[in-house]
Amino acid sequence: MTGAGVLDTAALLEWPLDALVGGFCAHSQMSEIETHDPVRAQLFESQGPCFESVSADALAQAKDAASATGDISGLSNVDLDVLALALDKQLPLVTDDYRLQNICSYIDHPWRGVIQDGVTEVRKHHLECRGCKRVFPGAISSNKDNHGTCPDCGSKMRLRRQ
Repeated sequence: MTGAGVLDTAALLEWPLDALVGGFCAHSQMSEIETHDPVRAQLFESQGPCFESVSADALAQAKDAASATGDISGLSNVDLDVLALALDKQLPLVTDDYRLQNICSYIDHPWRGVIQDGVTEVRKHHLECRGCKRVFPGAISSNKDNHGTCPDCGSKMRLRRQ
């Protein structure tokens, strides 16, 4: 267990502080940490990983990769920032998020799990209407809680594995 890489929020919450030294995190992750463990968030200011901003180019690359697999609808903005930082820094992404692991595998970017083994195959996803069952290629929204409504019948959409 070492912090060498870009650490997702699971690593920040699960690993001991000394294991986080040398790791990188997106600034947007701090609000998640403050919500889950305010005391731990305060400790990060004096020790722990380095928090950095995400470049616009890396964020666009992360969104493109997430769209290609259809995983973008299952990711939060913080997830996209973490992926973008890993791409920008060209460092392994340390995550237990299967969607992030799937995207990294798809684009051949190194990743490793926090406490789980992780994905073993790349999967693609698409949107499906809950009502008329029409399939729409790829997911285009980064709103993981609302996949929109079907333009044909108005029913809610859901993310499905191809």
